[in-house]
Amino acid sequence: MAEADYSEAGFHDFLRQAAVSGLYNPSTARARKLAAQQLLIQLKSHERNDMRLVDVDALVARFHKIQGSTVRPESLEVYRSRLKDALVDFISWTSDPGAFRPHQSELRATRQSLQEDSPAEAMAREQLALDPPRRPHDIFPVPLREDLVVYIQNVPLDLTPREAEKIAAVIRALADPEAGQDTR
Repeated sequence: MAEADYSEAGFHDFLRQAAVSGLYNPSTARARKLAAQQLLIQLKSHERNDMRLVDVDALVARFHKIQGSTVRPESLEVYRSRLKDALVDFISWTSDPGAFRPHQSELRATRQSLQEDSPAEAMAREQLALDPPRRPHDIFPVPLREDLVVYIQNVPLDLTPREAEKIAAVIRALADPEAGQDTR
């Protein structure tokens, strides 16, 4: 029997295979792949050879130290969580592919978000998963109605509450007072 491959290349192969074979839904696979692409650039050589040695919290700390304020803390937390879940699944799958079951919290969260999403939110979520922004601050979909999604672009990573209010005031000025009440 061949020795199990716990390398970074094996991890990336697992993420691809999990999406293709249906172990993960496509959006989960893409989200985990994006988190891995962002964080794994900071791996040390021994971690690249054996992903079981990766301390995700230390990896995130290294990433944050180098990237500084260019990445929001909330984004780092999402990346951390997704990479941790992906590594748990990868190690489990590599150890025993026949007994593998995806991390339950991921399945539950996916089902719950799908049930709670309006059709417009589901469409926006799918579009974002299919065509993720090149950088975290590129484009944000905002579902307004079932048939309308507005996209906000070029929001700075260090947006202040005052700046957010200024943007909101411009949007409020565009509202048609005769259009009726919010449909949400």
